[in-house]
Amino acid sequence: MDQLEGKLLFTVCTIVLAFLVQAITKKYLTKITERKGFSFHRKMYISNFFGVIYTILVFIGMIFIWDVSLQGFSVFVTSFFTLTAVAFVAQWSMLSNITGSLILFFAYPFKIGDKIRIQDGGENSVEGIITNITLFNIRILTDDGTDISYPNNLALQKPIKKLNENKNNSLPIDDEDTLS
Repeated sequence: MDQLEGKLLFTVCTIVLAFLVQAITKKYLTKITERKGFSFHRKMYISNFFGVIYTILVFIGMIFIWDVSLQGFSVFVTSFFTLTAVAFVAQWSMLSNITGSLILFFAYPFKIGDKIRIQDGGENSVEGIITNITLFNIRILTDDGTDISYPNNLALQKPIKKLNENKNNSLPIDDEDTLS
């Protein structure tokens, strides 16, 4: 087998392995979603996050398999990460909200339809029914009909009290935000 055939074989194996790992991850996330009663949209956010991570890992694997010049590639990667770092430092809240969304997915016992109180001290406390949990915020519908977006990173820093579960599931879910 010549060198080109070997590289093609490794490439195919890497891509197949990535699809296999992605399928296992989706199956695991489906089990968690069903067990904890999370919404389909919430599972999709996390699934897409892992898909991006796996794609990056496959890309790095392809660089090593195809012997890409590390000197030229390192200039590209350094420039890319410098620009990315500047963007994330300028928008640190975006990254912290996405991280908060991952933590809320795996660790917190509330879901869409639950009535909660985010205890933020006095007038800043928020109480209502969760209508949506996105990558950046938790949407809460208060008793007086106000729709509040509470950032995920702040929700991790404040005590959240689950008041009761909404058994009738007759809450307005904002479909427009579930796709964003």
